[in-house]
Amino acid sequence: MSDQAAHLTSVLESRTVINLAAGIVMGQNRCSQTTAMSILWAASNSRNMKLRDIAARVVSTASDEPPTTHFDQQSLTA
Repeated sequence: MSDQAAHLTSVLESRTVINLAAGIVMGQNRCSQTTAMSILWAASNSRNMKLRDIAARVVSTASDEPPTTHFDQQSLTA
């Protein structure tokens, strides 16, 4: 059960970073979410990197703080 919970937490964290990156790309390029995701996928494929890693790089250019979700234990206790 704890393995499943850890996996779900990881998925939620990755999804949050990817969605944030898509929003950043949308703002920079004034494009739709579909286009932004295509841009991220193309960068992922051309660099042979995981999408979440590309997204994390994009997000890190916009903020010095790591992205958090309301699912994070630290943010719930802080």
